Amino acid sequence: MRKTYSFLLASALSFLVVGSASAQQRYLDEVFTTSQITHIPDVAYGYNFSQYVPAAMGGPMVIPMYADIFMPDTSVDAEASRPVIVLLHTGSFLPQGMASPMGSRKDSAITEIALRFARRGFVVFSASYRLGWLANSTNLDLRRGTNLLAVYNAVQDAKVGVRAIRASKIVFGDPYRIDPNFISMMGVGSGGYISLAYASIDNYSEVASPTKFQYSAAGTGIFGDSVNAGDPYVDTAIVGDWNGYGGEATIIGTHPVTGLPLVDQNQPGRNIPLYAGVPHNVNLVINLGGALGDSAWVAQGDAPMVSFHSRYDFFAPYYRGMVNVPIAGTFFPVVEVAGSHTAVKIANTFGNNSVLGASSLTDSYSVKARSNPHNIGSQENIYTFNMLPPNASMPFRINANPWDWWDPNHPLTVNETNPNLKAQSLLYIDTVMAFTMPRMANAMNAVGYSIGQEEPATLSVTMSPNPTAGVAYVRVEGAKVNRVLVMDILGRPVYQSDVPQVREVELPSFAWPRGSYIVRVETDHGTQTLKLIRE
Repeated sequence: MRKTYSFLLASALSFLVVGSASAQQRYLDEVFTTSQITHIPDVAYGYNFSQYVPAAMGGPMVIPMYADIFMPDTSVDAEASRPVIVLLHTGSFLPQGMASPMGSRKDSAITEIALRFARRGFVVFSASYRLGWLANSTNLDLRRGTNLLAVYNAVQDAKVGVRAIRASKIVFGDPYRIDPNFISMMGVGSGGYISLAYASIDNYSEVASPTKFQYSAAGTGIFGDSVNAGDPYVDTAIVGDWNGYGGEATIIGTHPVTGLPLVDQNQPGRNIPLYAGVPHNVNLVINLGGALGDSAWVAQGDAPMVSFHSRYDFFAPYYRGMVNVPIAGTFFPVVEVAGSHTAVKIANTFGNNSVLGASSLTDSYSVKARSNPHNIGSQENIYTFNMLPPNASMPFRINANPWDWWDPNHPLTVNETNPNLKAQSLLYIDTVMAFTMPRMANAMNAVGYSIGQEEPATLSVTMSPNPTAGVAYVRVEGAKVNRVLVMDILGRPVYQSDVPQVREVELPSFAWPRGSYIVRVETDHGTQTLKLIRE
């Protein structure tokens, strides 16, 4: 077990390979059955310090993070480079059962969505993340500060997860056959907050400068330290930066049961950086509920955003408003945020979402989303659900997460507003998938896929001699070459040819060190990848 947790990759990975040019409809349609899906549960992808493990359980302490993997069985799927979807569950950043019967990577909606992506040919990484904050504290600074830190820590964990996925390509022999050139993220409920923050937080001032993210009075801070009014809740010297680097913990040994590091809590650092140098960029983020901590977080060049939101969501606002968290039937206001409509509008304005090509989509779901009366400005890339609270005087009794269903015998279901109707929830997930997939396909096409595009049956890409001790030649039939990119096994560019509209490209491999190389061939009818061995 200890060995599983200890893999750190020091060298950077870059863009590697993309999907082959064949079977383009696999990502739009379910081309595999559930029986053809491999489910690998409880894969430990990282670990870090958690402030909120109860003392009765040995905490605060370092805990592991796990993921469940869903993917087409490699015995029936010949594709060697498959795009990845990272799924993040709901639960108000609290252990399952404290705020709702949901709150784990094994939730009903998460499992259903994972299977739907896997049946389309994706590899799905359904991840847990650190939980815990002082949700019912009467001290607003502690309630708000620990909530911000919960989102912040979850973003750090999600980035470790994305880095671990990319590292698996090299360190673990690519067991999931992933394409590190296309990784997307979908968050449900609390996971929606994470996915939006993941795409947008990229500098310290975003979490330190707004007054709402600063202590309002001097006193005792989140970690028991003395703080002054105006100090930011997030102290990177303690918790590290938004990417999970810095604030390094002082390790004084290993836990006798878990084998994980023991942290010296008399020293300031609480963060344990993992997979340093491995990229954690994602191509697309999707949120089902949730909100953006601050509208100023969104900047030009951030990852594209697609959102689903209930207009009258009491817990996370559709436009702007207060986050309200339910704890045992009582609601605790936390912080003013920007809702999905605001976040997507800003992303559209900056041009971040142009790669999704939504304005050209005329399917019934896209048309309905644009014409929704609550979608002010007919914003692209947001789908609005219009359900009203059954009683206007009780706005919290609203179906704000209609895609969820759960065990009806769970003790906290008495406090739930969402009807426990699996058939209804599946229909909402139908809508989520139908609205998402054309946009995801366009994002994938931007990095070399050709989903939904006809290709000549005669398209053929060959390379010879292979292995070679000198020059190798890439030859294409049925299309013309636009670019050939050669990378080493770590994804570092070695050679590039940009001579367009040719059918043969010479690769001067005699100048390269011996070893294996990835050759990415981009044509006017799609992209294929080949492996070249330099003897």
